[in-house]
Amino acid sequence: MPSKLETNLKIVIDLFTPDILGVLWITSEELSRDLLGFDELNYLFDGLISQYLYGQQKLGVELNIHKSNIFFTKNFNHNLFLTHIEFNENLDKAINDQMALVVANKNSERKKIIIFNQTESKLSSDLNNRYPQFEFIDLTLTKEEHKYK
Repeated sequence: MPSKLETNLKIVIDLFTPDILGVLWITSEELSRDLLGFDELNYLFDGLISQYLYGQQKLGVELNIHKSNIFFTKNFNHNLFLTHIEFNENLDKAINDQMALVVANKNSERKKIIIFNQTESKLSSDLNNRYPQFEFIDLTLTKEEHKYK
């Protein structure tokens, strides 16, 4: 029987087709290894997320909990972005800032963006209305029964 990590990784990998532009990952907590989906997204982004967190810890830098983060990698020879945003009172501004960066760097016809929303808010319909040039796809993962280190 496959583990939750293996099941979740298959779900995520199956979504990453050549027409995916990126991922909006919205959580109630700051970026950390303990977040649901961390292992799956870190794997698909070539370990960039864990490298970033390790670099912050090594430098003794405190993570700013109101900060959003964006990572880029390649998928099917196209740029692929991952934006992590912690849900707070500045969520709309953070989303607008990150989407402006995505629009400025978009250089293909790809328009599908995966939303991995781990908060109680319903963002898909709002984002579809605000950014009609993109198609937003919801990602749902099950919680892991135990932590993977």
